[in-house]
Amino acid sequence: MVCPSGSRCGWWRWVVTFATFGQFCLTFGLLFNFSILFVSLQEDFHSSSALTGWLGSLAAALAGLASPLCSLLTHKLSGRIVTILGVIAFCAGLLTTSFVPVPTLGYAFFTYSVLTGVGANLTTNASFALLLDWFAKANFSRASALALLGSSCGMLAFSPLLTALITHYGWRNALRILSGGILVIGIADGLLLADPPSTEDYTRAPDESPGDEKHELESMVPGKQVHDDGCIEETDDDARETDNKSTNDEEAHISNQGSPEVGEERHFRGRLISALTNPEAWAWYFATVFSFLGWTFFNINYASFMDGLGLDSNSIASVIMSFALAELGGKVLIAVIGDHLPFLSLYLLMASCLFGTIVLGFLTIAKTFDVIVLLAVVSGVLRSGIYAAQFTAAAELFHEQYGTNGVMVMTLVPTGIGVLISAPLAGVLYDVTGDYILCLLIIAGLFVCASAAYIFIPVRRRINQAVHVSVNTPTLQTNS
Repeated sequence: MVCPSGSRCGWWRWVVTFATFGQFCLTFGLLFNFSILFVSLQEDFHSSSALTGWLGSLAAALAGLASPLCSLLTHKLSGRIVTILGVIAFCAGLLTTSFVPVPTLGYAFFTYSVLTGVGANLTTNASFALLLDWFAKANFSRASALALLGSSCGMLAFSPLLTALITHYGWRNALRILSGGILVIGIADGLLLADPPSTEDYTRAPDESPGDEKHELESMVPGKQVHDDGCIEETDDDARETDNKSTNDEEAHISNQGSPEVGEERHFRGRLISALTNPEAWAWYFATVFSFLGWTFFNINYASFMDGLGLDSNSIASVIMSFALAELGGKVLIAVIGDHLPFLSLYLLMASCLFGTIVLGFLTIAKTFDVIVLLAVVSGVLRSGIYAAQFTAAAELFHEQYGTNGVMVMTLVPTGIGVLISAPLAGVLYDVTGDYILCLLIIAGLFVCASAAYIFIPVRRRINQAVHVSVNTPTLQTNS
């Protein structure tokens, strides 16, 4: 971000944080309330539950699976432009879906599932990648948890709003109203996004005052003027020196690789091969697929599960609200303590899955409303561990090796696969058995597999480190 007078301001990263919060709120807030739109679509098109449900499932899946496309676009365009393009695509999907004629629901798979799903991915992926670039050195756990609160807040906000609009104006006019409102707010919010400074000389520690920061900055960057707001004013000589250094680096890169494009292509190819052959990366892929395959049950089939227990619509709505509020509270807690954990965020993901198996076991025998509410609160808190700490864990493990775009693709693509598989798996098992007991038991087994895959990563790294130390120890002793 370039501030007035050419100075570079680090405080803008918190503006980017809340702008990313807004993008998650606008997109996933609506996608996560597809069950409300589900009823209207099924009544209007007289379609089956499986076919209608696939509209929302595919849209949510593409919000993760389209990450390679977003990575390609952000390589050519700025994150701000890609975010705004995503907002336009998302709103175009809502608007065109409102014109789908009866009874051709198949058109909605392009207008709603593809356009809104891809638009949601471009919007949230590009903005979140910018957030990671801003907080690559510190406080990313706090910033990411705050940004991801947007999906929970959006889910709570759009639920009554979408219901009221459908009740008063019908689902078609409701989508048209929402598409216009989201377009205006989304673009205005996207304009706040900006690329971070190309280099950051300093990151403030939590307990340092602005005066301490200014003094240290001046000692670290001699010849530059440091303002009280933490901005660094570059002199003309310094700017010329930076330009000369960049030119020399570029010339050296060209002489070594033949052209910048060739060197960049080789670098990208090397990262891709590493991501496809690294056992730790594959453990991460499988763990993410299994964990999201299980937790998506609460987005798609939870209401149907409670309906099978004989709960009325008001009770079901109360349970879902309790679940959403508990997840929101868990995300807030992670935002507060996430940067001060004495262990990797990966262990939060593992704990979410391990304790989730216990909750699923109790769900198989739960019958009363009070017990269901209690389990919903516990489930919401546990799921917040996955939804709030996933990007932080991926950045801690793989950012240095694969970069920002690599982290986004490695996180969102397996997430989309898990979401895509979840709905048909639960539906098939329900059709075969007549209830969700077998489905819950299978999900519990998948959570155990996910936990094993998560723990494989730090265990393998410790083994490799121990082997490396044991191999180098005789050499050190000989030299001494």
